[in-house]
Amino acid sequence: MLTLTKTRTPLRRSPPQNQFLQATSQIHSQDFEAFYDFYRRIMPWMQYNTPQAGNQGSFTLNYDNFSNRYGRLYNGVGDRLYDLEQLVGKMSADEQPRYTNMIQIARILKAYYAFYVSDIYGSIPYTEAFQGRYGGTLQPKYDTQQELFAKLDAEIKAAVAVLKQSPAVPQYSLDVYDQYFKGDATKWIKAANALRLRMAMRVQKADPTAGNAIINEVLAMPAGDLMSSNADSWVFIGNATFTGDAAGGNWATDELRAPKPMVDFMWQKKDPRIDVFFTPNQYSQANIDLLIADKKLPAGTREGRRYVGSFTSPDESRQTANIQRYYTPKLISSNNTTVDTLSFIQPRLFNAGRADAAGNAGTGRSYIPVITYAEFCFMRAELATKSIGTGTAKSWYEAGVRSSLAFYDEIGQGAKLTNYTPMTEAEITAYLAQPGVAFDAAKAMDQIASQSYLNFMRQPQEGWALWKRTGYPNENSVVPMPKMTYLNVPLVIPRRSPITLPSSSDPNYANKKAAYDAMAAQPGFGDLANAQGRVWWDKQ
Repeated sequence: MLTLTKTRTPLRRSPPQNQFLQATSQIHSQDFEAFYDFYRRIMPWMQYNTPQAGNQGSFTLNYDNFSNRYGRLYNGVGDRLYDLEQLVGKMSADEQPRYTNMIQIARILKAYYAFYVSDIYGSIPYTEAFQGRYGGTLQPKYDTQQELFAKLDAEIKAAVAVLKQSPAVPQYSLDVYDQYFKGDATKWIKAANALRLRMAMRVQKADPTAGNAIINEVLAMPAGDLMSSNADSWVFIGNATFTGDAAGGNWATDELRAPKPMVDFMWQKKDPRIDVFFTPNQYSQANIDLLIADKKLPAGTREGRRYVGSFTSPDESRQTANIQRYYTPKLISSNNTTVDTLSFIQPRLFNAGRADAAGNAGTGRSYIPVITYAEFCFMRAELATKSIGTGTAKSWYEAGVRSSLAFYDEIGQGAKLTNYTPMTEAEITAYLAQPGVAFDAAKAMDQIASQSYLNFMRQPQEGWALWKRTGYPNENSVVPMPKMTYLNVPLVIPRRSPITLPSSSDPNYANKKAAYDAMAAQPGFGDLANAQGRVWWDKQ
């Protein structure tokens, strides 16, 4: 783990907004995070995918190369956003007030990313971080997660208060340097309040009084300060090359299978997102006819279900019958083509520039959500089950489902996904009427969490947090997440990032050791290297 802000050459007088753009690019352009943290760690743990041959062995104990986010906070994101303020501070007294809103927006983004890092680490340097080359300490103390979350909430709240005021002088806009909202202060207010809500619902698990106080404060804000449609969603949108092949093959999902539990639910319930999430298998009628000619299928075989998922439990994926039936493709002799039974992850959902089967590069947009309106609705629905806030659980739940479908329909079209058919209102209406999807007050929390889990397909890290916070999905939930075993031994899903023991030669050893000792003393945290332990908010 890094703890020191890397010393860089002194800043040139570049426009402050350059630092904002560079920080956002650093947040979202990390192909190693995609490859290790998402595709091969969090997504298999949370049954959003499996490897090509299904999950194998005690895979939940594999977290090598996991958590690429920590170092980036101090070298690429937080430091650049701190630099933005320093650049403004070097300007003339009459120019500085024109950057007031820009600074507040930068603080919101910095708070988001610090939260994102602490979310799975616990204590991290923050209050004393980023300041080394401005006369601050090179041995920053660690903020506990409890202290940090409170500090971040206060910073976001203060930023919102400033953004709500009419500026005394015209403001310089981030404009195209802001790939979320083009510098729109109104949109940033809504995003900031949604972030406060997300954080508070983590805090609520460990400290209900503190969490509820923030939640009630946010929900008491004027309606115009809260998300109200998909147009308010906090989403990074780049071009195809941002996550394309040229950006690094690590973005590719080529070997990642669709998971059986999720695929089965979506197929049975006619979920319109199924072709956004997954690809059809290769059993087209044309391929079936060729296999019949090869006498590898019986005459009269007709095309059937083409969305088929991979077993998520290693004990099931290693069964001989399943290997033969699902994991052994058939070969068409006439053209030497293999025909695969199982579906894969939709390539351009994560890798917009990915070439199709004909070799045509993707030309759509890359969508990387931070907080969507659908998530906001599902949080409101969950809170409504506890009589917190306005509106009913049913109305917020249905709004969440609809907005999730609309969001993924936008991705389907905007990212130019292969084999994608735009949704129709009739499909959406029919889906909302399906048993298990139609709101049932007796299963309200289960349904809300299950649909939230589906909505997080493009944000698996939030699906992981949802599971830790609520216990959903599980083996009995509406959208099931079956227990996984290897050699009949239950596999335990990790809950946080493992932490490397500090070396006594580390310049910040004393602060590190103090922070780690304090975390290790927390109930449930466990050994530092044990990813199955719990950070402060993830109270048992």
